[in-house]
Amino acid sequence: MKENIQNKWEEWASNLHGESDAADTNLSSDEASDKKAVESIFELRGNVSKARRLKAEDKAWAELKKQLVPQRFWQEFLKYAAIVVVSLLVGGSAFWTYTTFNEPVPVFASITAPNGQISNVTLFDGTNIWLNAGSTLKYTQNFNTATREVFLEGEAYFDVTKDKERPFVVNAGKSQIKVLGTVFNVKAYQNEPKVETVLVEGKIEFSAGGKSILVDPGEHILYTENSNRIVKKEVNTADYTAWKGGKIYFNNESLLELTLQLERWYEVKFQFTGEHIKKYRFTGVINTDKTLDYTLKIIEAINKVDFEFNNEQIKIVDKK
Repeated sequence: MKENIQNKWEEWASNLHGESDAADTNLSSDEASDKKAVESIFELRGNVSKARRLKAEDKAWAELKKQLVPQRFWQEFLKYAAIVVVSLLVGGSAFWTYTTFNEPVPVFASITAPNGQISNVTLFDGTNIWLNAGSTLKYTQNFNTATREVFLEGEAYFDVTKDKERPFVVNAGKSQIKVLGTVFNVKAYQNEPKVETVLVEGKIEFSAGGKSILVDPGEHILYTENSNRIVKKEVNTADYTAWKGGKIYFNNESLLELTLQLERWYEVKFQFTGEHIKKYRFTGVINTDKTLDYTLKIIEAINKVDFEFNNEQIKIVDKK
């Protein structure tokens, strides 16, 4: 059975490349759908090559967007195919936009993990990255040539490929993390005035506010923008990286910090009925594969609050 399927795909590939002119007959409805999808992707490859020869970014995307309209039977694939197209454009020949003074402005590729989802991506140098919900990673087209530099908004787990000639640099909030090859976690959401990093393996240099500090495995760095302080301590790194497996650990963290996490995972909004409620502390673990109702009941049982659903928001009130 598997051999027949393989032969069918090879026959379609030969037809598309002009190596065979045999006609398909008696295709099932599923086979016809698969063949149509293969032909669409093959046509898209040609348009990518054509788009790369254009000078203006908007013209290139104008060509590509016509081909990237998702079809019902191939919608999920085209979503990832679009990422491949971006990589081809960004990683290929010079592809720049210009200001009125003809100064080159680099084009950024962007990878996003939507709320409620985790994304995994491997960069051109082999570095593997996990993006937590509500996070975005950006890099320019010269990545893996002169430098290896990325820009993070949110939380990510990095497994960096070693390259002594080209350090890997992560820009997160108002901080910068420089490595040669290591494993570490970074958290830097825009709506949280702090940057956290935890080193699992290797060594990193953390810089922020005009200060730099070397970090060893098992150490946690907390940088608070308001105070411009860098605090280092030893931690259990597994607690900070468990989100990849669907668990979020909280150790005496505020209810405000907890709800920010829940908003990203469950795509909801919380409303505090008093500023003092935001400061309540929470210690425990949340399983993101559980329902929101289940999670809220756990918090109610061990904290001082109740949750009330109010249209599209969830009100947090003192427990009666």
